[in-house]
This record gives sequence, structure tokens and C-alpha cells, in this order.
Amino acid sequence: MATLKELSELTGLSMNTVSRAIRGRGYVSARAQKLVRDAVRKLDYHPNRAAQALRRQDSREIAVIVDSYDALHLEKLASIKEFTAQHGYGMRVSFINEDYPSSSLRTLIPEVLENAPAGVILITSSSEVVERSRELRRKLPCVLIAFDAVPGGDCVYVDRYQGVYDAIGYLYRKGRRRIAFCETFHSENRKRGYQQAVKDYGLPEIIIPGALKNLVLIRNTGYLNGKMFAAMKNPPDAVQTSDYMASGLLAGFSAIGIRVPQDVAVLGFDNRDFAALLNPPLSTLAQPNYEVGKQAADLLFRRMDHPDGEPEEIRIPMLLMVRQST
Repeated sequence: MATLKELSELTGLSMNTVSRAIRGRGYVSARAQKLVRDAVRKLDYHPNRAAQALRRQDSREIAVIVDSYDALHLEKLASIKEFTAQHGYGMRVSFINEDYPSSSLRTLIPEVLENAPAGVILITSSSEVVERSRELRRKLPCVLIAFDAVPGGDCVYVDRYQGVYDAIGYLYRKGRRRIAFCETFHSENRKRGYQQAVKDYGLPEIIIPGALKNLVLIRNTGYLNGKMFAAMKNPPDAVQTSDYMASGLLAGFSAIGIRVPQDVAVLGFDNRDFAALLNPPLSTLAQPNYEVGKQAADLLFRRMDHPDGEPEEIRIPMLLMVRQST
């Protein structure tokens, strides 16, 4: 069976260059690529899958795949890196295209497998990515950080449904009886929590639809929603939405003289770094991102030690950060 060394000798290229050309990673000149292709055909070279499997067993690296550049993921990544380093492992991070998450992951999977990590953590908000990850989960220990529980898979998720449900209860206990919910991108499980809560408390359902991803447009829409609420015959006395939308709402309310929280309470979601700096400081639901990363890494190492164990799902509750907007 031909080896990388033999390919290197035949082409006159270094083994690193030959390896990059075969894997399609890193820069390789067109001339070198042709030399390697010709040599592969001549020597009938095939990657040694057994060697790759052995390399994976000896690997001291964890792969982390993230489906967006959202700043909230940084704390998760820092936690994962800290935990894996304590176990003597390194961490390789890859990002997939959030506009085409499923096809982007499909393209990335061969590269991840080629690097033969000891395990994988996949951070995603996309149901398509969760479905596509089945291939990865069949071949490697894999933990998902997802928006909901993943049937049949190891996962860690923040309970957004319960977080919003509890937040509506908090607003109800503060005397609010017309609580609106402004939809944003990926707010489906939050919306379900809102709907169940207003039903249980006997309140009217007031949903403002929207699925914007652009953060500037979300803020601007929040500003316009604030003015729209003021024009309603029977406006809401509280609003639950994302921090970005809430920042626009606060500006819109301020522009037309609506007082927060005296006239209307505003409660956000995510505890973004600007939330405490708004006027008034924004009450919001916080995701314990550091804990999420730690739990995911811990679960992955348990799965690496016990690959045949039953899948686990770890639910992380949200934290209500009460500030001056409610």
C-alpha cells in the first residue's frame, strides 16, 4: 500500500505539502496539486482509515463547530477551552455559514473527520444542523449545545420556554395584565413559553410578528413598535422581546413621552453587554453561557469514556436579571 512518504518522494514535494493537497486544506500551488493527483493515481494511494482511527484514539484535541459569530458564544467557547485544557486537550474551532447552515456543515464534516478529533461539540440554533449532525454523531462522540432537547443525542440546552414562561409570571405579579411579545429571529420556543403563560394567567395574547436577523433592523423595528404601541386603542402595559428589540423600544417610548416602567414595562432576553447601560437599565433573561460550555465539555468527556452509554440531555435554567425597566 502506498504511503505519504512514497508520494512525497515521487513528486519531490514535502510530506506536509502532499498531505495538504490530499486533504484540500491550506495553500497548495496548482502545479503541486497536479503532481500529487498524478502520483495518487500512479501509486493507487488510499488514506489509511485504520491509522486515522488509531490517531483519533490518541488524539488530544476536541473539535468545536459553531453556527454563527454571535458574541454569546464566546463565553461558551472560553468555558469549553478552560475545561478541555484541564484535561490536557486542545480545542479546534470551526464556523459554519449561518445563512446556509446545513450545506455548510455537510461540507465541513469530512474535514473534521480527517483531523480525527477525540470528540466534537456542536453549537447550533438550527434544526437543520441538528438533523445534519447525525452523520457526525454516528462516527464520533458528539455533544450538541442546542435550543431544545435533541432526541437520541447528547445535548445541553438553555430552557428558553420556561425562562419566558417564568418572566411572564413575574410581570403578572407586578400587576401587568396586557403583556405583548415581539417575535425576533429564532424566538419560536420563547413564543411558546409566552403563549402558555398568558393562557395560564388568563391574559390576552398580543404577538407582534417578526423574523429579522439584521441587528440594526431589529433595533429600528423596536423603535417603530414603540410608536405603534402608543397609537393602539388599548396598548400593552408590558413587552417581552430580545435585548436588541428592547433597546429600540426604549428609544421609541422615550421619543413620544411614554415612561418606562411607569406606563409600560420592558423585559429583554439574552442579557447582552449593553442591557445594563440602557436608559432605564433593562431587565432581561440571562443565559448562563459559561455553565453551558462547562456542562457540554463535561458531558463530552463522559461520553468519550463511556461511548455506549445512554444519551443524556442537560437542561440549564435561565436567570431573571431585574433592573429598572420593569
